[in-house]
Amino acid sequence: MLGGDFMITSPRNPRLNEVRRLRRRRERRELGLTTIEGPFLLQEAVAGGASITEVFALPGDEDAQAAALEAGAALTMVTADALPRIASTLNPRGPVAVIEIPATPVIERVDSVLLWDVADPGNAGTIVRTAAAFGFQVLATPESVDMWSPKVLRAGVGGHFRTPVVQGVQSLQDLTGVGLIPYATAADGVYVDKVDLSESSPVVFIIGNEAHGVPSSVTNRTTTLALEMPGGTESLNAAVTGAVFMYLRMSRR
Repeated sequence: MLGGDFMITSPRNPRLNEVRRLRRRRERRELGLTTIEGPFLLQEAVAGGASITEVFALPGDEDAQAAALEAGAALTMVTADALPRIASTLNPRGPVAVIEIPATPVIERVDSVLLWDVADPGNAGTIVRTAAAFGFQVLATPESVDMWSPKVLRAGVGGHFRTPVVQGVQSLQDLTGVGLIPYATAADGVYVDKVDLSESSPVVFIIGNEAHGVPSSVTNRTTTLALEMPGGTESLNAAVTGAVFMYLRMSRR
């Protein structure tokens, strides 16, 4: 998929079709590639040492050209008519870059957040962004949304390049086996202010699926925490829940 420095003018160009196929999870897995979009995300990828194979940029986009040069990536210019073919936003300004999906790292013995079958790309990306800000490792089950999909990367706003992202956690043993203390989150759990989160051992907060929450097979084997909400709201969404728990742990550790 590497290309030379030339101009693509047609949305039907075969090379654009190759990049567009990376929207599908199966294609990303088979090729080990995904796409990022926008100048900020490209700069974050370069700064984070991501392996960038190709940058598609509009004519005159000197920042994208400089980023491609710094990353040692192929640079391909595209017209404003052709760019939407590979972009995931409605009115793309570019650039769009193809990057290699990093090898899955090992689970480290550090404070973590685990996405248990979280399905929404926006929630997943926001959790990655928050985890990077608060110094947490991100874990996810295989059934969660693809953590390296373009939509999750966009919502992560560069967090993927600043904190480990491990997808493939199968069980609680994967967590406890490396010394993480698991806490599930649920509306009917123990209020978090009743629990000492200043313990020295690293913890992992388990955030459940948006519709079904954390399964009982997990909550029955862990301490389950809840947030007190005197306003009467039944629950918060996955990203907000994760952010609150990560902040509480960061402020107390």
